[in-house]
Amino acid sequence: MPDYMFVHAGQGYAGHGTLCGALGVSSCLINLVCYDDKQSYSTIIDRMMWWYAGMKFPTERFDDISAIPKQIQVQAMTPLCHTSVSKWTLAAGEQVTSKEKYERCAKVAGEVVYTVVYYLNEYFDGKWKPVKWTPSDDIVHCIQCHGPETFRTTPMA
Repeated sequence: MPDYMFVHAGQGYAGHGTLCGALGVSSCLINLVCYDDKQSYSTIIDRMMWWYAGMKFPTERFDDISAIPKQIQVQAMTPLCHTSVSKWTLAAGEQVTSKEKYERCAKVAGEVVYTVVYYLNEYFDGKWKPVKWTPSDDIVHCIQCHGPETFRTTPMA
């Protein structure tokens, strides 16, 4: 795959700080290899989004190869790049342009890839069990208009 194929996803898609680029690229790949009549791609992507939001990043998984090990860990709380990075830079006392922030994001990307591979192994080994997501009280009102039943689950003609 050429280096530039997913370069647009960097820094939250062309620098806009929207969805974490690692999640977006992973979602594309999951869709390509897990598209089936059970919509497994959707359940795996959903699990990735909730996993990411609940994680404290960066983990220490890659500290043995990191130029900046033992960085402060902050829960992402969302799959949105801007929010996740902003929470971390404020807690770490770093600038968004710092080498520390770029190292943090490299570790996050590695952690996303590691987790995607784990979930895909479950899927291809026949061990994938989708988790039923239940919205929290904070967002249950959002789901009334933007809920799973309103999500387009069939390909557009």
